[in-house]
Amino acid sequence: MKLRERKMRVSYDELKNEFKRVLLDRQLTEELAEECATAFTDTTQAGAYSHGINRFPRFIQQLEQGDIVPNAIPTKVLSLGSIEQWDAHQAIGNLTAKKMMDRAIELASQHGVGVIALRNANHWMRGGSYGWQAAEKGYIGICWTNALAVMPPWGAKECRIGTNPLIIAVPTTPITMVDMSCSMYSYGMLEVHRLAGRQTFVDAGFDDEGNLTRDPSIVEKNRRLLPMGFWKGSGLSIVLDMIATLLSNGESTVAVTEDKNDEYCVSQVFIAIEVDRLIDGKSKDEKLNRIMDYVKTAERSDPTQAVRLPGHEFTTILSDNQANGIPVDERVWAKLKTL
Repeated sequence: MKLRERKMRVSYDELKNEFKRVLLDRQLTEELAEECATAFTDTTQAGAYSHGINRFPRFIQQLEQGDIVPNAIPTKVLSLGSIEQWDAHQAIGNLTAKKMMDRAIELASQHGVGVIALRNANHWMRGGSYGWQAAEKGYIGICWTNALAVMPPWGAKECRIGTNPLIIAVPTTPITMVDMSCSMYSYGMLEVHRLAGRQTFVDAGFDDEGNLTRDPSIVEKNRRLLPMGFWKGSGLSIVLDMIATLLSNGESTVAVTEDKNDEYCVSQVFIAIEVDRLIDGKSKDEKLNRIMDYVKTAERSDPTQAVRLPGHEFTTILSDNQANGIPVDERVWAKLKTL
């Protein structure tokens, strides 16, 4: 599957204008189109291409199907002090998620911790954006979502669990963040590898004979993703689904899969924890820097490859994309132009 990687670079404004054009053509208001186009452009510029420009045509498909209700306004259903339950009413996923993490931060500033459980939500695109959002303001940010059943549980062939991405962000300098699905690879990252004409770096799933494979096109087709950490990722997916369903009083993975005709009305959780009242700034920085230095100075298995901390690469990627333009696959760009 050796294909030539076909990359071009576009400016932030050029990409945003394309997103906005498509959204205005779908009768979104000027204000909503501007906000949504900005969110997709920011995600792409940050380096999360799989959930930015690559995901946009799928977003438009769900918008046209009526799964996404652009003018819907999320409402608070229940308040229990530091915990609130909200209903998204199928509003635009990434814009709603940003608002929910903002609300979790507000609650954390009052109570030390803020928890928002959201039902009837849409795909939030890059989940890491909302953990990062909290960490930028000095909070620990934790969030996750359930999803369609697109992965077999450990020991099965049939898809019965979601990839259910989990994000944990810590306010270090630069921000340290885990943004991971419960599978070894998300479908978005499989697409990135396929478009680049390369195999995945580690096993991504099973082929039709049940053998482990690194061929992204096979796993995209047969939908036999490998759970992260084998049975551990499978188990984590299940409990994240259970907790999101209970806290939001919303839909579970099985309900979304069996009762809906696509992935919408999912359940999500957003948590912000205030750090500054738990530890003074000097001690916080000393402890965090000691952890990071201890990890980074470990003897390298490959002398040419630095030991990295999760999420630190995004600071470098963002700077490069701001300076040199945003890399976009030519085929993805051509598809965007036709929408």
